[in-house]
Amino acid sequence: MNPSTNYLYHYTSIETLALILHNKTFRLNSLDHMDDLQEKEASDIKNIGQFCYVSSWTDDETESIPMWNMYSTLDSGVRIKLKANPFKLFENTPDSIQNVSNFPVTDNTNGSYLKSIIPIADMLEKGYVCPAAMTNDILHKVEYNSDYDKLYPRLVTHEGDKFNIALGSLGIHKNIHWEFQHEWRYILHFYPLNFNQDPGRVTTSVQIMANKLLHGLEKQPFPFYDLQLDDTAFNQMEITLSPKISAGNRLIVKSLIEKYNPSALISESSKDKNVKYISIHVEIPNVY
Repeated sequence: MNPSTNYLYHYTSIETLALILHNKTFRLNSLDHMDDLQEKEASDIKNIGQFCYVSSWTDDETESIPMWNMYSTLDSGVRIKLKANPFKLFENTPDSIQNVSNFPVTDNTNGSYLKSIIPIADMLEKGYVCPAAMTNDILHKVEYNSDYDKLYPRLVTHEGDKFNIALGSLGIHKNIHWEFQHEWRYILHFYPLNFNQDPGRVTTSVQIMANKLLHGLEKQPFPFYDLQLDDTAFNQMEITLSPKISAGNRLIVKSLIEKYNPSALISESSKDKNVKYISIHVEIPNVY
């Protein structure tokens, strides 16, 4: 993450804003639900992008008409401003893990608990794993280029009868045609893997999953994941109304803020000052 990127912006619909405010979450969707469908592909594994989940933002503080049109509409959209890395950190206490574990949990932490943006107990209970959730390094600047090897990376390396699948290059490269987005992404990889079983079986489960990934036979554990927002970041939210927002939609946004996040700031669009007018027409699914 670039240290100077303190705040990021997210264009979306009023309907999605309502869900974000009500649930205090932001959704990460898998790459097979992104606007650029080539992103889900690698050169050596089919549809591997289904295991890579992202939330897309921009560091461009100047409003963009193409972004308004692509991710909302000029009369019914908002742009959300949040500090970078706004997600809640959970303490993984032995008690929280023991509540869902099939095996005894020993407390050797002396009160110093591992923190993560996704509770370990949730992974154990629902049978998935997300390694990057244990770090605070999930924000990545998208790189734009026309390099085929980067747009369709080779992920598998072999050493004798062993192989390694490196998914780290997924989700960070896009075709140069999308450069106007100035995009940053929160990226997590989720795998269907049950660690809540006899330790002797975990290694076998990992091997089975890896082979299914290699041959394009594994299925994603879920199509999206909602990350919980930190209370402080949530309360400091800033919302810009779309340039031609209707009176009714303006009232809806203000009512949502009053009910769910009264400390959030609402501002008018700067359409008469410095909005970038570029003619781009792209149809994408309405995701957040």
